[in-house]
Amino acid sequence: MTSPHSFDVVILGGGPAGCSAASWLRQLGLTALLVEREAQLCASLAALDFPQDWVLGEPATRLCDLAAEYAAQARATPGLALRLGAQVESARHTAEGWALQLAGGERVQARALLIATGLRLLRPARYFASPHARVLDASSLTAQRDSLAPGRALLLGAGDNAAENALHLAERGFEVTVWTRSGWRAQTHLVERIERHPRITVRLSTPLPDALLPDADGVSVGAERFDIAAVLLGFEPEPSAFALLDEHARQRVFVAGDASGRWHPCVQTALADGVQAAKQIEQALRPQAMAAPLRHNNRQVIHLQGLRFRANLGVLDFERTGPQPIQVDAEVNLGSLPVVARDADIGHVLDYRRVRTAIIDECTAEHTDLVEALLGKLCNRLMSLPGVVGVRLKLTKLEIFPDCEVAISTEVGAW
Repeated sequence: MTSPHSFDVVILGGGPAGCSAASWLRQLGLTALLVEREAQLCASLAALDFPQDWVLGEPATRLCDLAAEYAAQARATPGLALRLGAQVESARHTAEGWALQLAGGERVQARALLIATGLRLLRPARYFASPHARVLDASSLTAQRDSLAPGRALLLGAGDNAAENALHLAERGFEVTVWTRSGWRAQTHLVERIERHPRITVRLSTPLPDALLPDADGVSVGAERFDIAAVLLGFEPEPSAFALLDEHARQRVFVAGDASGRWHPCVQTALADGVQAAKQIEQALRPQAMAAPLRHNNRQVIHLQGLRFRANLGVLDFERTGPQPIQVDAEVNLGSLPVVARDADIGHVLDYRRVRTAIIDECTAEHTDLVEALLGKLCNRLMSLPGVVGVRLKLTKLEIFPDCEVAISTEVGAW
């Protein structure tokens, strides 16, 4: 058997986050292998042939054109190894790092593993148990919407995707009903246009239908009939890479882009998250001699213990009805700092009130489904504070069960 190929970092996923991280890792002097299961980089964006206005500096540029630019730069990155159309069959954490097996028999060793596998559509079984051409998900609606004959359209969802599609279909002559179990989560300018549009009806905070019943002529929802129905209920991190890892390994993997659940899904946040992941990996892999000052010489850590407040968090039905009590314990590593024995200027240190405020603001700004996603957002917020080089967090749900509390912890940066 041939010896395994060795790299500093293996990246699973060749979308915007994976390509961004790969480019930065190479600029930081680390060897990297980028593994993408599709035959091309940025394949999910390549299928989106419509202009967008949310990538700064690229107004009205089609997403497929952005995909081509990102893929071309990644392919041209000096020293970056690519495996396209490749699947990882196993990933095991060892004392030396990671041992991976690719389909076809190739073995790979790496000091760090970065998952950047993006998202997959939420397709509830009650709507998609029996696939039908008149019940669409976000991808099929985007691909078909310009060729569909105008009629009555039902859109389930309240995010940007639902709002943008509602406006697009209405402009093509559809009578559109937007049906959502919550309030609007879409951008304000889209909602304002919908509220003024005569061909769009909105049902907010209404329980979703139990089933969609399609036939050759349309879709029945209770006593109502529609020509098409589209289920636009959002996304979830694509799970295939995480399924390869046991619990021990999952605590040691780096995650970037939409797979992390830290950000609202967007090209720009994915690009930025790839950069941050590359920097975190560089810190983790730097020689021990460079890391030593963080372990000695007056390392300063801010501790916040037992911070309790109420936050909108959770996927269970009762968790969506209102805030629940949580507790956050945080350690913020400021690295090696000079001793300030007589200095009374608070501007020379990180004010721990800023840490407390940042935690509360991030946890109460909006409803978050998963504790893991909220921890990710908290880590990003605290790592952005001046002088912070590492963050440890523990988030506890205090009343989720009558007989126990549930907590999840995470650690990023240098320790």
